[in-house]
Amino acid sequence: MNIKTLALLLLAFCAQPVWSQTPAASPASPAAAESPALTTRLALRDLWVEHIFWIRNYALANQSADQKQAKVAADQVVDNATKIANSIAPLYGQPAADQLLKLLAGHWGAVKHYSDATVAKDTKGKKAAVTDLTSNAKAIAAFLASANPNLPEATLVNMLSAHGGHHIAQIDEFAAHDYAGEARTWAMMRTHILALADALTGALVKQFPDKF
Repeated sequence: MNIKTLALLLLAFCAQPVWSQTPAASPASPAAAESPALTTRLALRDLWVEHIFWIRNYALANQSADQKQAKVAADQVVDNATKIANSIAPLYGQPAADQLLKLLAGHWGAVKHYSDATVAKDTKGKKAAVTDLTSNAKAIAAFLASANPNLPEATLVNMLSAHGGHHIAQIDEFAAHDYAGEARTWAMMRTHILALADALTGALVKQFPDKF
């Protein structure tokens, strides 16, 4: 089974875990519409969509040998990772945010390595990148689960592994000039990352009800 197939299977298995769902705000209730829970949910959705957006931009620019665009995209990936990490600082403290940033840097490093190795036609490098990406998914899952008891580690491993699989499938599709396939992967990737963002919001609301 190749990693693209695995990603699709994992997505079908865990794209919408029950614990990720937060109560929907009633359109008729201004107070609910302006609730901290909803604000957090929308903010995290934006941050995580930006994560996949800028990595996609890097992968496409890298494959096209557009170094200027690739540099801008890479800088934006790092800036976005910093924002994601710092978003947890008010609840968990800056040391925890710094630790998350290191883990997100590892995720980006592995994806970038895979993209670079793909462009260089370096099969060994691609395999090493997949190993690093898999290990990093487990490390991020362990970190988040230890910080929040409402985030089951095994489910996080599945979701983060599927997320990594989407990155790899997308890079492979760019390399093969399979743009229709990449469009389908992007749609699945976006749906999946929104589910992950919602899962994180739901867990935060449960852990810190007085803040929401």
